[in-house]
Amino acid sequence: MANQEPELRVKDIRNEGLKIDIKRVWYRILRYWYLVAASLAIGIGAAYLQNRYAQRIYPVSASVIILEKEDSNGADLLYKNSLVDPYRNYLNEPYIIRSYPMVGSVIEKLNFEVAFFQQGNFKTSEAYGLPVQARLLVRNGSYGASLMFKTINERTFLISGTGNKAKESGKIFNFNDSIEYAGHHFVITKDSLGSIEEIKDIPFLLTFLDPAAVTGSYVGRLNVDWAEEGSGVLNLSINGPNPNKESNFINGLISAYQQYDLEKKNQKAERTIRFIKGQLKEISDSLKIFEGQIEQFKISNSSVGLDEEAKRLFDKLSPLELQKTELIIRSNYYDYLVKYIGHGDNLDLVVLPSSVGVGDGVLTELVSKMINIQLELKLFVGKGKDENPLVQGGIKRLAEIRKDLIESINTLRVTDKLKSDLLQKQITELEKQIDLLPLAQRQLVSIQRNYSLLENLYVFLMQKMSEAGISRASNVSDITMVNPPMQGGAISPQTGRNYFYGWSLGLVIPIIAFVLLEFINQKIQSKEDIDKITSIPFIGGIGHYEAKDNLAVTLKPKSAVAESFRAIRSNLNFFTGNQAKKVFLVSSSISGEGKTFSTINLATVFAMSGRKTLIIGADMRKPKIFTDFDLNNVVGLSGYLSRLNSFSDIVQHTSIENLDLISGGPVPPNPSELLLTDQFDKLIKEALEVYDYIIIDTPPLAIVTDAFVLAKYADHTVFVTRQNYTPKTFLKDVQEFYNTGKLRNISIVLNDIYKSGIGYGYGYGYGYGYGYGYGYGKKKNGDGYYS
Repeated sequence: MANQEPELRVKDIRNEGLKIDIKRVWYRILRYWYLVAASLAIGIGAAYLQNRYAQRIYPVSASVIILEKEDSNGADLLYKNSLVDPYRNYLNEPYIIRSYPMVGSVIEKLNFEVAFFQQGNFKTSEAYGLPVQARLLVRNGSYGASLMFKTINERTFLISGTGNKAKESGKIFNFNDSIEYAGHHFVITKDSLGSIEEIKDIPFLLTFLDPAAVTGSYVGRLNVDWAEEGSGVLNLSINGPNPNKESNFINGLISAYQQYDLEKKNQKAERTIRFIKGQLKEISDSLKIFEGQIEQFKISNSSVGLDEEAKRLFDKLSPLELQKTELIIRSNYYDYLVKYIGHGDNLDLVVLPSSVGVGDGVLTELVSKMINIQLELKLFVGKGKDENPLVQGGIKRLAEIRKDLIESINTLRVTDKLKSDLLQKQITELEKQIDLLPLAQRQLVSIQRNYSLLENLYVFLMQKMSEAGISRASNVSDITMVNPPMQGGAISPQTGRNYFYGWSLGLVIPIIAFVLLEFINQKIQSKEDIDKITSIPFIGGIGHYEAKDNLAVTLKPKSAVAESFRAIRSNLNFFTGNQAKKVFLVSSSISGEGKTFSTINLATVFAMSGRKTLIIGADMRKPKIFTDFDLNNVVGLSGYLSRLNSFSDIVQHTSIENLDLISGGPVPPNPSELLLTDQFDKLIKEALEVYDYIIIDTPPLAIVTDAFVLAKYADHTVFVTRQNYTPKTFLKDVQEFYNTGKLRNISIVLNDIYKSGIGYGYGYGYGYGYGYGYGYGKKKNGDGYYS
């Protein structure tokens, strides 16, 4: 039966070694509950401090609507002028609002580059809305510096240094005075609506901030989104620690956006007016000359007037001259447009064709497209546009449109040339008839023609300039505020979430620590660990023994440890059957596991049962088992195996009845070779003639191979492990020896059980004895046991 045991017990345990024992983790959590409680207290305390002292962040939101079509105004009703219907690309609007120039202008206007801060015990917060304001008079780039400010009375205040400069004597200044202090040039004014008494004698930090950094902060925090797809409503929102300041910023931003929209409309009218004024300046000089000629002619020829024939020819000539005037204006606009296109990098908006009476649809569409692209490119000015692929694409499209514009202008010039030639032919026919008139009549008609031509041109341009002026005066912004800035509740810190995180982390961190301890601790802890790693039978457990000797059963026969050895004796008898005489081999993986302690006490319980028992100290390299019985090592196993001593010479009687000892003897040079001789077989046979039980104490398996040599003489091998000491990997090696048959008829003992509870197993036989307060001796060699 014993010989078939390995085949019956072998199982696949390759994946059993590194599993975490959840029950043992829970036991540690319950055992060290005070650590978990302390961790929970720290986590909840940290959450409280975070909620108590963290800066509150509030959301502020507003919304504006962009009118899709401007309401009709006077200029639109009177003239249908395109200036009051400006082109708008709605996709650009969120980018325009969040642009650095626009946000920067708001920061400068609201004076956000200078701030007052109040220092507390744990944090420093901005004191916005004080009844005083500071403004830099000279920006010298020394940003980030702070001064100490404290009001004295309604007229004066104190300025002093901070940090390393705090010891410098402060200076008293009057409100509204220009101040130069520590390299800063600024002025501090009082708010007419506030009271200085509110902040009297309270120190504040006056800090000068970098405008670019402040602008970048607001651009980063500002969100601009369409309310929904296809709508004209934009939602503006920003989060910040001071809701009043953020509300003022949103209001200022909306005002700046409205002003930008209005100025963009007015720019087109102003450019048209400048263009027309340039044309009028040239015409007015010529017009004055012809006015003078008419006056001079009337003085010289006071009685001469146009007769019926001359009037008839003049009336037929006037509409032709008017058409020719319109062609002249168109030609001047073409020249202006060609000159404008010639400046390739010019992003200033061009005058629309319809503003000067050019109503060609193709030309108007091309100019509108050019304006659209120019507006898009303006958003990237000063932002590394040369590397931006969107900018490069826009520049390429702009070049193509300009090329198309030149072709369109050339086509229109050809068309206008045909019209001009036709008009000139008709005018030439009339001029031939005029040549038949008397000299005075011809001179008067010529003067009147030139004057009428310039006058019509002048009136036409004046009309267009008047339309542009009306357009500019009647322009209103398309941006209307729908919802004013409104403050929401604090979004940070989130007190509930912080307490949840603090509670969770306070609970999870110690649990993770216990799990990690279980994972990294690759030492045997319990019978369950042994069962997971190996299929070798477990024979019993031995409790912790605190005394400094190895004679636990002899000195404390009624202790729990003694009872555990009696239980192991009974289990060994079960494994070995009804044999009259038996040989047991006791070994372990490494030194310090209690192998010698187990050998002595196991032999003692056999001797106390009335059976003659012999201990053979087979560790000839470090013989020391004799010291526990106060015997000597003058002769022993090494002498017998070397044929220097007889069996009777090496047997020593102990103080325990029925228990004798053969020690290792003097250390030989070749202990392994001595064990391989026939002398050891002879020793076993001689011993069995006298003794009922022979217990062989061997060296550790992981150090030498003596145990494998002696295993063939044993009826059963007891392999000793120690709680929280024996590596699990060594137990895997023993399982491998068991599977290959190098160790047969073997069982495992768990020694030094001092941890008990969930995950550590319960009483194996009588072996644990929890609560008795007994154990066994150790710590002679620093490893914990005599071995």
